Amino acid sequence: MYSRRLFVSSAAALLCVAKQPVQAAAPAGDPVDGWTAWDVFKTRFIQADGRVIDFAASGQSTSEGQAYTLFFALVANDRSTFDRVLGWTRTNLAAGDLTARLMAWKWGQRPDGTWGVIDANAASDADLWLSYILFQAGHLWQDDALRATGALIQDRLVKELIVQVPGVGPVLLPGPQGFALEGGGWKLNPSYLPLPVLRGMALEAPNGPWRALRKNALVMLESVTPQRLAPDWIVVHADTGFRLDAKVGHSGGYDAIRIYLWAGLMPSQDPDRSRVLARLKGMQGLVEKQLVPPEKVDAASGRSEGTGPAGFSAALLPFLDAMGAKTALDQQRARITAMGGIPGVYYEQALALFALGWMDKRYRFEGNGRLVVQRMATFKK
Repeated sequence: MYSRRLFVSSAAALLCVAKQPVQAAAPAGDPVDGWTAWDVFKTRFIQADGRVIDFAASGQSTSEGQAYTLFFALVANDRSTFDRVLGWTRTNLAAGDLTARLMAWKWGQRPDGTWGVIDANAASDADLWLSYILFQAGHLWQDDALRATGALIQDRLVKELIVQVPGVGPVLLPGPQGFALEGGGWKLNPSYLPLPVLRGMALEAPNGPWRALRKNALVMLESVTPQRLAPDWIVVHADTGFRLDAKVGHSGGYDAIRIYLWAGLMPSQDPDRSRVLARLKGMQGLVEKQLVPPEKVDAASGRSEGTGPAGFSAALLPFLDAMGAKTALDQQRARITAMGGIPGVYYEQALALFALGWMDKRYRFEGNGRLVVQRMATFKK
């Protein structure tokens, strides 16, 4: 998603339900392999037809929400939910054909009161995750059609969203329109580049730009983290490479929190893991000092402000675990419990499912980027 807005309270978010013409949520049913958090997510956010609803954003749906939910359904081995979410996504965000166009990133109520696409621009993180997920679902469920669709989305990603910057190499644009800078260069979002996913894409499409893109992502991270803290947005120019920029801001908050999450998900055998973790060590220091994650940091100065929500504490669990910061890890777990769990807000819940699913060993990424899920032997087409 292009930008994260401040979270509203759980109660306020859920009050939006009565104002939106949404269908009843699909029944939770019995927990899939005991993953109660997934069943709660399904009940709260997924319509019977497969639409994932962000009640904190006026009942809108996004390509990010659809893609993340497909990942959780795959990890849960919940094929029926996976198919419903994929079907709604295909019909409503891709005009019926995921092989012919990238997903529109935002769907909701239009000014005339009708419901449909309200921003047709793509969000590259969602399409990247979708391609990766379809590759992995094809392997796990032995479904050639899913793999083929993932491959075609990969082709379109390369054609429409990856540009070659002279002297720098390939970069992933956040979307097809709106990210070219006046005078040259592009605005980029580092959280759109989960390194385990990039490695998996390189495995599935070895002739694509994914290895070079991953290498550039590492260079980017080292170039824009002078205080070992991640920013939401950066810029890249042919003459200066990746850098922080005052015009787009130095802030790291609701987007950048995912950078620590993705780093924590890197497998221990990944040769770049220690390099990545070292560039993000500033967040560990802030959490250890303040006992809670900040809501925002200034990636240039190292200053922090505000208190991050419970979802931030959840997102940092894999990162703190990878850093060996046991005391801080235990404190964030205790904070989540003391706050009564993760609030009923889509984005916080999504962060928590990624993080807690990882901590519970429900999934892992192999060194080559392939997804491994709990009880893989039970997966069938």
